[in-house]
Amino acid sequence: MKESTRKQDFRAGKKPPRKTKWYSLYDKVWAYSNLETAFYDVKKNRGAHGVDNITIKEYEKELEHNLRMLQNSLRDKTYRARPVRRVYIPKADGTRRPLGIPTVQDRIVQAAVKRKLEPIFEKKFLPCSFGFRPERSPHMAIEKIRKDLMDGYTYVIDADIKTYFDTISHERLVELIREEMVDGSVLSLIKQFLQSGILEDGVYYESKSGSPQGGVISPLLANIYLHPLDALMTERNHRITRYADDFVICCKSRKGAERVLKSVKKILEGDLGLVVHPTKTKIVDNLTEPFTFLGYTFKMGYYHTPSDPAVQKFKEKVKEVTKRNQTVDLEEFIKHRMNPIVRGWGRYFGIGFSKGLFQDLDSWIRRRLRMMQLRSWRKIKKLHKELRRRNWKGELPRLRMTKWRSSLSKPVHVAIPNERFRELRLVFLMDIYQDLHPQRG
Repeated sequence: MKESTRKQDFRAGKKPPRKTKWYSLYDKVWAYSNLETAFYDVKKNRGAHGVDNITIKEYEKELEHNLRMLQNSLRDKTYRARPVRRVYIPKADGTRRPLGIPTVQDRIVQAAVKRKLEPIFEKKFLPCSFGFRPERSPHMAIEKIRKDLMDGYTYVIDADIKTYFDTISHERLVELIREEMVDGSVLSLIKQFLQSGILEDGVYYESKSGSPQGGVISPLLANIYLHPLDALMTERNHRITRYADDFVICCKSRKGAERVLKSVKKILEGDLGLVVHPTKTKIVDNLTEPFTFLGYTFKMGYYHTPSDPAVQKFKEKVKEVTKRNQTVDLEEFIKHRMNPIVRGWGRYFGIGFSKGLFQDLDSWIRRRLRMMQLRSWRKIKKLHKELRRRNWKGELPRLRMTKWRSSLSKPVHVAIPNERFRELRLVFLMDIYQDLHPQRG
């Protein structure tokens, strides 16, 4: 622009155009504010150390220095992901699920990438997908299935993908990401996460396929990889509900369900290179056969209740914390140990038809706590003192303070009535149930 023209524009009140500075997605990933927020996301989710043995608490001691060093390595493109640490957790069926735990630093980078990548793919993801997405929950998936069943779609494809996270094709996944995001530097980071390898008992293994469970970004990558299945089923108006790698498809007839299952196998095994489990995948008529999804068992095309394994797991957890060979302050124990377990399980399973079950579990939990109180009192004189305080009539009982059957006796119920647990602010499952659906009473 000539000098005279700039002066004329200035006199006329016009501002000269500013040069626009464009930022790539990668620049937003390594921005300090993004890395700092990513760290607190990682801290909130807690988790164990990786192969470098550095914990979240240790990393936080020099947080700004560590994040600045990480930022420099990302900006200079010298950052390299470390191998994940292999651990195993037991599954309900007796087998073990492999987890890959990245280092704290790698989890921060994954969280930073996820924060910038997720909004892009959220615009693409479909309503039938519920797992690990903002403002979506297992309860929403459960209610959708129940609605489909009540609409008459009672023939259900109960599908299972065999070792899903271990069989994801890296090349196909990168292709699917590239359809929405073409920043080569971000793609390079994702490839590092996928190909960082596994360290187990001091032995390094290459990761030529799969996405390690335990990584911050793994749930997002899992949703991206299975989006073509969602798209195909939605395009054909099939009623699919998917939560990560678990999904069911509700159909109106068995023949229709068989046709849909063929389509599912074609896209999963043909296009995506996955394996549909031959024995765990089945078609059920829910009017006569139950099926289980996200811990709930669906019955008769209408009812859903906590599955037997879910109930058993809950009882085992309660038994673990209420072992009788301990002396406790019951009020503190209920507040810090028992209530978090009961509240979490109850809020998740309380939306089902579980009134009778919740009443039975409440009674059983109170019995466990009565047994703990007897054990903490140790001597029967304390029981007698409590009975006198509550106006016990008749002869004072003789019973073994350490025997399980004693917790069911009338004297113990008088000494420690249900109202006492109210005073101690024990969370009752029935209170949760009535709070979630008071219309059922």
